[in-house]
Amino acid sequence: SLNDSVRTQGHYSSTTGFLSKLINNLKTSCEYYFNLYKQMVYIAQSRVVIVDGYNLPVSLLKHKKGTKVIQMWHALGAIKKFGYQSIGKVDGINPKMAKILKMHRGYDYVISGSEGMKEYFAQAFDVPKEKVLPIGTPLVDFLKEERSEETKRIYDTYPSLKKKENVLYSPTFRNDKEYNFDELIKNTDFKKVNLIITQHSKVEKQELDKRVICINSDDFSTFDILKVCDYVITDYSALMVDACIINKKILLYTYDYEKYDRNNGINIDFKKEFPSLNYDDAATLMKIINEDKYNMKEYKKFQKKYTPQIKKTSTEEIMNLIYKCLDC
Repeated sequence: SLNDSVRTQGHYSSTTGFLSKLINNLKTSCEYYFNLYKQMVYIAQSRVVIVDGYNLPVSLLKHKKGTKVIQMWHALGAIKKFGYQSIGKVDGINPKMAKILKMHRGYDYVISGSEGMKEYFAQAFDVPKEKVLPIGTPLVDFLKEERSEETKRIYDTYPSLKKKENVLYSPTFRNDKEYNFDELIKNTDFKKVNLIITQHSKVEKQELDKRVICINSDDFSTFDILKVCDYVITDYSALMVDACIINKKILLYTYDYEKYDRNNGINIDFKKEFPSLNYDDAATLMKIINEDKYNMKEYKKFQKKYTPQIKKTSTEEIMNLIYKCLDC
């Protein structure tokens, strides 16, 4: 909640409103304050520090000589702009706040999910491209694991998923809370496919059509749900990269493309580069699925460019980097 207050500072009409939100989160702020001391102790005792997001002590403090910091970002792709790419935008962080917090400073290496994402990760973390290693994270290997027990548990809980093709709609978080669920539902041929919808954990759950399979993220992870899907519909989420790693067909529902690009920013111009994967209206998008007219050639092009192309497993690559840092 403290992080949300800082990140969404620009959405408050006045400084008073922003400060009121911080005061309401006072308990969380105090708990985090004391937690910082624990983090500082561990960092001081470590030769290698790995983070998967912004961390105050890592970026703000000066560390002992020889300590190496690896930013292993929690997403394999940078479809939407973030970090330094979106500073000053409506949905980005305030430039003054970024400077005060020394946002994403102090990294020796940044891990990206592919060669095609290197440039975007370098921009987002404001580091030279040479510091960005396109080796993927252990998530790549996790996605490729069989995990048959979890798959069986999903089928046991939702037996209808065995009977038709399964279509997952999992949009990214939006401040305006507009997800256009109804448009997709209205254009779904439920005789041919199952429509699965996952709603973001930060958003109050909406009541949807009873024919829709709404899966709670507390019961099953999105990564496990991916395994039972044939199509994955998303928008500006790195979930599309995760889906491609395990050969799930992706379609992008970008009904607010111009608005999102203006308020947050998008790294990949889907309309030019992947027009057959990108749609701004639900009727045309669902027609691709209902009539089985998917463009596999364009999908393979995206897959080759934006998923890891490495000889070893991503976990091996990460471990080799850690050992290299320990030997410095």
